[in-house]
Amino acid sequence: MVNKQTEEVQAESQPQQPAEATPSLTLQDLILVAQIIQLTTQRGAYRAEELQNVGALYNKLIAFLDSVGAITKPENATQENQNA
Repeated sequence: MVNKQTEEVQAESQPQQPAEATPSLTLQDLILVAQIIQLTTQRGAYRAEELQNVGALYNKLIAFLDSVGAITKPENATQENQNA
């Protein structure tokens, strides 16, 4: 019985380590990623051979954000891009 009490006292006296925070990613984070892709593309941060992968990722990201209602794609944006 004394051992049990000693173990309990030792357990109580040891400082508890804080639980590690679970990494999270919010819709705002994904919107920021899309904006970073736009900005870095405009500034020429990618090589020509990388642009297809960057563009594909950007399109998937925008489609996801649009599908969950985090953003709305302007309908005239595709027309403006085609005219440019």
